[in-house]
This record gives sequence, C-alpha cells and structure tokens, in this order.
Amino acid sequence: MKNQTKILIIEDDHSLRETLRGMLTRRNFDVDEAGTIEAARKKLIKNPYDLALLDLTFPDGCGLDILEGDSFINHNRIIVVSGTAEIQTAVNAMKKGVFDFLTKPIDRDILLATISKALDVNQKLDNFDELKKEVGSDSTFEKILYKSKIMDNVIERSKEIANSCNTTLITGETGTGKELLARAIHNHSPRRDMPFIPVNCAAVPENLAESEFFGFEAGAFTGANKAYPGKFMLAENGTIFLDEIAELPLMIQAKLLRVLESNEIFALNSKRPKIINVRIIAATNKDLKELIENGGFREDLYYRINVLKLNLPPLRKRKGDIIPLAERFIHINNIAHNKEIEGFDEEAAELLTRYDWPGNVRELKNTITEISLLVSGVTIKAEHLPTRVLNYGKSDASRLTFLTLNEVERNHIMDALKKTNYNIQRCAQLLGLTRPTLYKKMKDHNIQKL
Repeated sequence: MKNQTKILIIEDDHSLRETLRGMLTRRNFDVDEAGTIEAARKKLIKNPYDLALLDLTFPDGCGLDILEGDSFINHNRIIVVSGTAEIQTAVNAMKKGVFDFLTKPIDRDILLATISKALDVNQKLDNFDELKKEVGSDSTFEKILYKSKIMDNVIERSKEIANSCNTTLITGETGTGKELLARAIHNHSPRRDMPFIPVNCAAVPENLAESEFFGFEAGAFTGANKAYPGKFMLAENGTIFLDEIAELPLMIQAKLLRVLESNEIFALNSKRPKIINVRIIAATNKDLKELIENGGFREDLYYRINVLKLNLPPLRKRKGDIIPLAERFIHINNIAHNKEIEGFDEEAAELLTRYDWPGNVRELKNTITEISLLVSGVTIKAEHLPTRVLNYGKSDASRLTFLTLNEVERNHIMDALKKTNYNIQRCAQLLGLTRPTLYKKMKDHNIQKL
C-alpha cells in the first residue's frame, strides 16, 4: 500500500491557502500549509514532502530564499505559484531548478495537471535512484545473493583470494556471474580505491587488440593524432578483468605472457617499455586445457593466469539460490516499472526450481524481467511462466507439442548466440539474417546483448 502523497502549500494569502487545501484534499492528497518562509522552513525540516507549492512574496522575504543554502526539499519538487508574470522572475526560479512556474490567478486544471506531471517525474527519479543502489556497479560480496552451501564456499574462498592480489582465473558457464564476482574481489582487495577495468576479449577485433590492450603513441598509424594509454595503463594500480580470455588471439596471448612475467608493456610506436602495477583477473566459460591440446591457447600463459582459481557453479547445481535470486529480480523490476509483484505461488516456485536454467543467472534474470512486465497481479503463477519452463522434464515429443513459434524462434536465436559467444555479426550470418533484423528479433524476444 503506497503512502498518501504529501503536499506543502507555502502561501501568505490565507484565503488562497484554504482554497488550495480544499481542492487538493478532495483529490486525496495529504495537505499541509505555511504562511511565512520561517514557518515553511520549520515544516520542511520536520516532514518529508512529495511536493511544495511556493509563492514568491512574503512578509519575511522572497519565496526563493527557501532554495538558498541548505535546502530541505529537492528543487525539482517545487512548483512556484506567483502573482507576478515577469519573465526574469520566472527565469530566475527555473535556473534554481524548480519544476515549473505558474502565475496567478490559478487555473485549476493547469495546476492539477502540473502537480500530476511533477509527481510522476519525481517518482521516476526516485525509482532510478533506488535502482542504482540495487544494481550499482560497486559490487561487494554482500550484494551477491545466495543461500546454497556450494556458493558459500565460493564466496569464502573469494574473500581469501581478494586479499592476496595475485592473478586469478574464474571459470564457469555463461551467465553465472563471473564479472560480478571479479568486481567483488576487487572491491574487497587493497586495490579497492583504484580502477577496475573490464574487457570482453571476445569483443575486441584481432587487428585492434594490441593497441586496445597496450595503447599506442601519437603517429603509430593513420588517424592516431594523439596517444592512447590502453586498457592496462587505465587499470594502473587497480585491476583489469579479462573476460572470455580464451578468445584472445595467440599473438596477444604472447604479449600478455610478457606482461605477467615482467610487468612491462610496449605501446605501439613506443621505443621504451612502461612498467605497470596491475592485478589480472581472467575469466572463461571454456575448457582451457582442451584448447591447449588443440593449439588454441598457450600452455605457459595458462599456468601464469591459473595462480589462484575459482569455479562458479551453474545454477542447476545450486537450486536453493533460484527463488531468492528470482525474488530479488522481482524487487528490481518493481522499482524500475512501478510494479507491486510480491512473489510466486507454490506451483510456479516449484517449476522454476525444477528447470535447469542453461543460461544460468542471466537467463533467470531475463525471464523474470519478461514475466514481471506482463503480469498485472501481485503473484506470479505457473500460467505466467514460459513454455520451456512449464514443459521441462517432459518427453521431447510432449515438449514439442506445446512449443509456440515464438518460443521456437527465441530458443533458436539463443542457441545461435551461445554458439557464437554473442558475436552479433557471426550470429546473424549463421541465422541468415541481417544485423538490424537480428537486433529487432532480440528486442522482440527480450534477449539482451552482452
């Protein structure tokens, strides 16, 4: 149940205050009033208001004085209602950040429409601020939600690793949260106040990889008008996170090995090496030993990055985490989309727990987001779940009987994305689509680009 909206009327005309109070009270607003600037200040100190209607002329000063110094209400929560229509006065008010400027005599419909718009805008701003706190980039171990024993062991091991500052390799399937864990390790380490630079190695074109990682001097190539430090220098004294390290070209693997051995990098067109102090955390969803046997990954580099190792288990091996994670994603979507979903009924929770989640936490998050946008009630029921979740565990023939064309297309696109490591160009070619068409289909199916 949402609290009643509180509005403060700051107006020295008693008759007008009473008129405004009556009009707003009839529309179910919780209305308070002040006849002087001093009275308004006292009320603003003691009470949180959703909005204030502010006159400009008072016996004890100008209404805009309330906005000076330590203000007790966000300026965008104030609508100025003034008896003067001077443009400069309105400009001064708007420069101070007030939401809007209305002139007397007050038009009731315009005032009510302005109040409604102001409340809507500020609700969205409040939601955005709360959402930033919930999913902020400053990841910590405390923000990693889990209840399973296997994840408890991973987190405890991660805390020990964080203090060592040694090179670390995180393994695990796609969507298990390797970057989230890497950020938590960095934020728990002595380097927490220094940069954390994430790099998706699969997304760096091979012909640009050397300059992207190690930088270049001015004049290194056509168009290089000024120097670029590269990702390693940007991470100086901090941490660089090399996600999908198995995708690094062999040439860059050799140069990365030199960095690990000597703490030196050579920027393109530079005659001297630069000494760096960077912690490396690498991650992969592939079997590096198998790649070594096939000539796709350097064995000496493997042993250099595998000083400390963490393995993030797939979601199907920590069933106890599924519902707590799903409930957190509901909470985040409630904030983002003004929903009031409270949770799952017993059958829906059982089906979610039974499903094996091949896309792991990322798939769970996307699924809950999709469901949350479509559900109108307060409870997610079995009927709201995707077909693949409802039919999981049935025979293939039974499952295919219930697949919709949308489900078939979504699953086919997801399979192609996974096989190409979310390389959009390669995936589009594999599916026989253009890139714009693939992007549109991904948007239609609520598939997020990595």
